[in-house]
Parts: sequence; structure tokens; C-alpha cells
Amino acid sequence: MDYRAWPDDPADAEAAAALAALEQVTLTLSFDPDDRASIEAALGELDARIDAAIAPFRGHPFVEAVARQIKDECRYRVLEQIVTGAAAGSGRTLH
Repeated sequence: MDYRAWPDDPADAEAAAALAALEQVTLTLSFDPDDRASIEAALGELDARIDAAIAPFRGHPFVEAVARQIKDECRYRVLEQIVTGAAAGSGRTLH
């Protein structure tokens, strides 16, 4: 998506840049679905990667909300893979 077409409002430009940064993040997590510590470490890595992508835009309410939504979606996918048994094997790309 081309976010540059947004109005010239600085807040909108900042949000557009943050969305573009988030769009570049690819999350591939490896974890042992039978090891809680491994799962928690993978979820921590997920949070850290998303937080790093939006670090320059911290405090922007829209950016924070979008980041939270992406984290929630990815966490759901990890937990879904564990429940369905799809987490066995190599890492899965989540976003």
C-alpha cells in the first residue's frame, strides 16, 4: 500500500511511515510447542521485533494501536498452531 498519498499533516505522515516500517517486518519464529519457556521466548521475540520497528514512532496513538493489533494477531496464530499441532517442525512466518 502506498501510504505517501496521505494528507500532509505531520501526524498522518508519521503514521504512514510507521505503517510502512511495520509492513517490512517478517516474523518467523521457531519454538518447541511442548516447552512453555520456548513459547514464551518466541512471543517475547515477536514483541521485540514489532517494538523495534515502531521505536521511532513511540507515543503515536494510532501506531501503538496497530502494533498491539499485529502482536495480538501473531500471538493468536502461534497459540492456534500449538493447539492444532501445526507448530511442529520449522518456524512459521506469521506476518
